[in-house]
Amino acid sequence: MKNFKISLIILNWNGCNDTLECLNSVQKIHYPNLDIIVADNGSTDSSLELIKKDYPTVSIIENGENLGFAGGNNRAIEHA
Repeated sequence: MKNFKISLIILNWNGCNDTLECLNSVQKIHYPNLDIIVADNGSTDSSLELIKKDYPTVSIIENGENLGFAGGNNRAIEHA
């Protein structure tokens, strides 16, 4: 069976606790070709720094500003 590449996108904007909890949960997925992407919409809390420190294998898209739900996700989809 072929393992297709799966990209899981998490949008973050000043959601430190929720995003870290979500990342903790998805790290338990055992799929050999999974790419976890966090799209950060210009957070001003400590979430981006904590994600980089605690989840170094996660791809991070730093949008630099709040692009809204669709804009932030679209950037991550382009990356995927």
